[in-house]
Amino acid sequence: MKKINRYTTLPVLLDMLKRKRLVLLDPASWDDKNDSAIMAEYKKRKKVAKLFALCCSLGDETIHHWRTFADGISGCCIEFSPSKLIELLATVDGVRYGPVVYKKINDVKEGTIETDSIPFTKRWPYRCEEEFRIIWEGSAAEKCFEIDFDLSMISRITISQRMPEPVYATIREYLKDAFANPDQKISRSTLYQNDIWIGKFRKP
Repeated sequence: MKKINRYTTLPVLLDMLKRKRLVLLDPASWDDKNDSAIMAEYKKRKKVAKLFALCCSLGDETIHHWRTFADGISGCCIEFSPSKLIELLATVDGVRYGPVVYKKINDVKEGTIETDSIPFTKRWPYRCEEEFRIIWEGSAAEKCFEIDFDLSMISRITISQRMPEPVYATIREYLKDAFANPDQKISRSTLYQNDIWIGKFRKP
């Protein structure tokens, strides 16, 4: 496991840097209703009052990640150190975490998925996400669950290439205050336009 990426938007990133907390939310709000429905079933089977989750990715950046989870000019990707993040998660009561397993519909027989595996099982078409999921279950009165963390766990922040260059320069200056070596930790994605790639097709 080389990296754990969290694709999100600039407001979420700024909140994370300001309050130094990871925020787990109710899966009922997810766009993927297949996923939210089976999470509700898991909650019912476990007889827990609350279930909150945070979705990350283990793979390299793809168009799917940006378009689905960090679309628009405010999109960003937060890369965590896997060893540091997992070490933290292991100390938090009620938290479970791990990579998601992707299965085809015809390969899943009714009643064959163990209850504890439900939150970490998704349909095969979503396999490109290479998701790493964090869940918390318990009886909190709050509408979310938050985990305090140290900013040293963040290895890199990548801003969407859709953000205009002058705006990115301003945002980068704001973000610099959070890190001791900002030049090595803050960058802009080159997924939509990579000059090195384009250059390989130009004749000398």
